Amino acid sequence: MSVSHSVPASAQLPGHSVPVETPECEASTTHGISTPEAVELHTAWPGWVPLLVIMVMVVCCIGFALGRIFA
Repeated sequence: MSVSHSVPASAQLPGHSVPVETPECEASTTHGISTPEAVELHTAWPGWVPLLVIMVMVVCCIGFALGRIFA
């Protein structure tokens, strides 16, 4: 789909060209780059497992910091 209407002469400045609309085939540079996620990955980890790992790491870091302070 292209637009072929012209700009009135009063809107054009001397020495400047009218911008051309980007062709539809070049409008999106990311088209076709992303790949769909496999269905198997939707249920690979329950939602609580990553949270549990993060919580254990935070508790360990806080425990280490408190141990260094009071040692």
